[in-house]
Amino acid sequence: MFVQKTVIYQEGNGFDITGEIVRAVKESGIKEGLCCVTALSEHTGIVCVPEKRQEILADIWEDLERILPPRTNYKDSSDPARCAGRSKAALTESSKDFIIHEGEVRTWGNVYLLHFSQEEEGRYAITCCG
Repeated sequence: MFVQKTVIYQEGNGFDITGEIVRAVKESGIKEGLCCVTALSEHTGIVCVPEKRQEILADIWEDLERILPPRTNYKDSSDPARCAGRSKAALTESSKDFIIHEGEVRTWGNVYLLHFSQEEEGRYAITCCG
């Protein structure tokens, strides 16, 4: 089963997609298998953090902002913020695999999209195989 989703990004440190992943796995009817979540943007990364630990997500975001601020000497001469966003996304994961066992997805926490661009809309895919 393949599901493509579009999200509208708001101010903040990330967009929690855990509920969408759980819903897609249930709708797939797969009892044993894999669920792959893929960011469909070069400016978006995927991270997992323990449930109810928002401060970890904030720390990750702040570290990436500190490590990779926009600069003006990128080889790609487009907008510096977009170039920095691409580099930040490259340091996170562009896809993440989760085990489906007994019809439930094992995410071990919350799954977030981190979007490093000024674009308000982003896409991601959920693929379930069993």
